[in-house]
Amino acid sequence: MRSLFVKFFLSFLLIIILISTTGILLTFLRDQEFPPLASQNFTRRAIADYGREAIQAYEDEGIQTLDEYAEDLLEKSGIHIILFDASGQALTRRRVPRRMQHMAVRVLRSNEVVSPMMGERNWLAGPIKNSTGNRYVVAIGLPEKTPVRHLLRNLTRGFLGWKLLLLLAITAAVCFFLARSLTAPISRLRRATRQFSDGDLTTRVGSQVKGQTELAGLARDFDDMAGHIEDLIGAQKRLLRDISHELRSPLARLGVALELARPDGNPEAQQKALQRIELEAERMNEMIGQLLSLTRLEADACQLERKPFSLSGLLERLVQDADFEAKNRRCRVILQRSGAVSFNGSEKLLSRALENVIRNAVKYTAIESNINVELTVTTQEVCVHILDQGPGVPEESLEKLFDPFYRVADARDRQSGGTGIGLAIAERAIKLHGGSIQATNRPEGGLAVEIRLPCN
Repeated sequence: MRSLFVKFFLSFLLIIILISTTGILLTFLRDQEFPPLASQNFTRRAIADYGREAIQAYEDEGIQTLDEYAEDLLEKSGIHIILFDASGQALTRRRVPRRMQHMAVRVLRSNEVVSPMMGERNWLAGPIKNSTGNRYVVAIGLPEKTPVRHLLRNLTRGFLGWKLLLLLAITAAVCFFLARSLTAPISRLRRATRQFSDGDLTTRVGSQVKGQTELAGLARDFDDMAGHIEDLIGAQKRLLRDISHELRSPLARLGVALELARPDGNPEAQQKALQRIELEAERMNEMIGQLLSLTRLEADACQLERKPFSLSGLLERLVQDADFEAKNRRCRVILQRSGAVSFNGSEKLLSRALENVIRNAVKYTAIESNINVELTVTTQEVCVHILDQGPGVPEESLEKLFDPFYRVADARDRQSGGTGIGLAIAERAIKLHGGSIQATNRPEGGLAVEIRLPCN
């Protein structure tokens, strides 16, 4: 019995059957413990009712009919009955115990209901007259215990008959639908899990399991998990595709350079080919290093070590380094801040993120222009704005700017040596600190990158 539905259904049905059986057994035990002599009124009614029927059977058709009536009464209700005439003689062809005979004589003398002097404590006898005034004595023997056969017979008639069967049928139907309501969501979750494990990453089950129950919550959690896994696997596939695309070009150039560097070639061409090989090797080494950095950021999301450090001091050092590099393009990198700012986080990660954004601005700003780095603090967050005076980015490319390997101008980025991973690393580092990064085009021209970090 491995099916959870069958277990639920049979468990509910078994509980109902056990409760019904217990009620019947308790009723049976109560009947067994019932003391017949405790109710004289019941005994007098039994003597009167059964006695009249016995007298009528005797007076109409004789002793044989009376014995048949007594046998039928014993079979149906477990009650013994013996009829005596006015002289105390038993009106039956069966043997009657002597003490029953004496009990009938005592009734005739006292004209009251009596019981035997010893034994047969469940027997009572009383006087009765027919419609013509003839005197009789009726002895009634109540059963000490309810016979089991009577209990079983009662189950097949009256309320404990077809009505009980109908009640059990309705109960079974209720148990069926109750068990199905509990197991149906689990079955849907199992099917969704199998589909997901077979490679269908778009599988969702939340729309099929509704409500506010624990199973509905589990279905929503499954959808959230499936969505995250789909995003991760999709990002992995895109990363592999981009890596293969990015490595194909430098490998092709390396192949050409190797052909030119062969000993039988032109010495000047060989020198240029070796320089090309060195350049492409450096680019590939840089790309692999940045890929490793991005991978570590993805893997160590839960192992971020936070320490307090001076964010304003970090920005000041980065701006000084970038300003020194920008002199080659006759540009300036200027820091604007209101005062010292401290932050609790990974100084190394934030340094790499901010450096990537600032150096990216230096690459694409206009010659003889300024790059402004602004640091502002509010009660809730720290904001860093990097503003350049370059050509900006097409509006459709703004959302993709932080995707790995994405380039707005492919030829220009290759010429500048960019790999398209620096901004992706910056975005991941900022998000690990609970912040956000966004790029927008400035109305006066250039790109504005806004970084928001939550205050400590």
